[in-house]
Amino acid sequence: MPALADVTPDEVWQTWLDYYQASGYTVTEGSRDLAGETLTLKDVKLALDAEGAATAVAIPQITLQATGDGKVRTVYEGDMIVTSSSEGNEDIDGFAMQATIKMPGNETVSSGSKEDMTHVMTLPSMTATLDNIEAEGEDMPAMTASVVATNTTATMHSVTGSDAKYDTTMSLEKAEFMVNADGETEGKMAFSGVLNDIEANGEVIGFAHMAEAQTNLAAALNKGLAMNGALKAGQWDIAFDFDVPASAEDGTPAQASKGNASLAGIDLTFAMSKDGLGYQVNSDKTNMELTTSELPMPISYSMDGSSFDVQFPVSQSDTPAPFKLSYSIDGLAFGDAIWDLFDPSKQLPRDPASLDLDVTGTLKVLKDLLDPAVMDASAEMDDEAIADGEDMAEYTPEPTPIEPVEVTINQFAVSAVGAKLSASGTLKPSEDGSMDTPVGTINARYEGVNGLLDKLGAMGLVPQDQLGGIRMMMAMFARPGDGEDVLTTDLEFKDDGSVFANGQQVK
Repeated sequence: MPALADVTPDEVWQTWLDYYQASGYTVTEGSRDLAGETLTLKDVKLALDAEGAATAVAIPQITLQATGDGKVRTVYEGDMIVTSSSEGNEDIDGFAMQATIKMPGNETVSSGSKEDMTHVMTLPSMTATLDNIEAEGEDMPAMTASVVATNTTATMHSVTGSDAKYDTTMSLEKAEFMVNADGETEGKMAFSGVLNDIEANGEVIGFAHMAEAQTNLAAALNKGLAMNGALKAGQWDIAFDFDVPASAEDGTPAQASKGNASLAGIDLTFAMSKDGLGYQVNSDKTNMELTTSELPMPISYSMDGSSFDVQFPVSQSDTPAPFKLSYSIDGLAFGDAIWDLFDPSKQLPRDPASLDLDVTGTLKVLKDLLDPAVMDASAEMDDEAIADGEDMAEYTPEPTPIEPVEVTINQFAVSAVGAKLSASGTLKPSEDGSMDTPVGTINARYEGVNGLLDKLGAMGLVPQDQLGGIRMMMAMFARPGDGEDVLTTDLEFKDDGSVFANGQQVK
């Protein structure tokens, strides 16, 4: 908590200036008037230019007034105009757009000291409306778009100086959005939704390096920039409707799609520092329904839940660092219309499917992965050589900036159509340090595979004359397990590159 002290309107405004400027914005004031303990700023503009993209916010008036108890009340007055543009390139068209933001009844109360300040914002409603959008200088189809946020509260705590940091918490009762477009040749589009009970928090440490992060994130992280945050939301509901007319020029037929989706809840966390990148998301019950003119039946599916978790080192180090990758899907169920496409006689079990993947290990990071030069080298190919017809076999890619030390499959499990597969094991580089010929073991278990093959053969999805060959291949790699229709495989990878399955060499 900040120390008890009085703040002035000038000090509060300077705190915001420091924040915007450290974020890379240029701030200009049309006029400034200090009358007693009230500071009035008019025609304030925030501008951000970065790599062919520009964003600007025009604020008619900001009034900062001392409340008489050591605090300052700030009000943003008038409609704010936001403009954004981006230069086009060979992949995407350039665009320009303008939007208007209305925030009636807004206020922010600041307290503490100029070195350690807390801002509490109350925003009964906020409406952002798209005014116009152009692509490559031409008007887009007639389009309306808006976002309406209801009952927003937020608290921001700032500490200035060489160790500047910011932490924020926010809650939002509801956010509604809609997009409608109507073009003579492009067709009609309607997209709308509502998000409920949103809560978020975040922290930025080493905020003085934020501007540098826009051009060289690795350098900023190595200097002490660190970020983390979390988002949690309740029910999401989304609906969409697309109607594209036929094209006489290229013979494209008319297309129409309509559907809706719902998500019972979601929460995610994010963290980034020189120690690594972390991202985790968990979602609750999901439902999706879609009808489209391109398919003869409606599409529907549901999922009880899913999760994704990645933790990965990003900074150069000679010491191996841990990593993690996990992904899971629980209770994935498809509508009967999808099943009936390939199983009209209902021979396959239609129980919900599941997937569980959990991989951990250690690796060396040989170069800062978020350094622009490293990122460009990793993504770049010799386009000129390819265009000139050079043999790709002669192309030498850039050395990978990461070197695996150990990879452990803690869990790989799949359950679907009456069959189950699970596997686990650990692999390490061979003596020459290469993962091209890893060393280690993987143990796998299969349940219900023979029964599934019988059903696929009866359905004609697998020709009867191929079933024998498939079962022979299975016998080479698998042996009977501890139950009916259960098979197991123990794979052993050795230093000389040889591979053994259940003690029998297969490579």
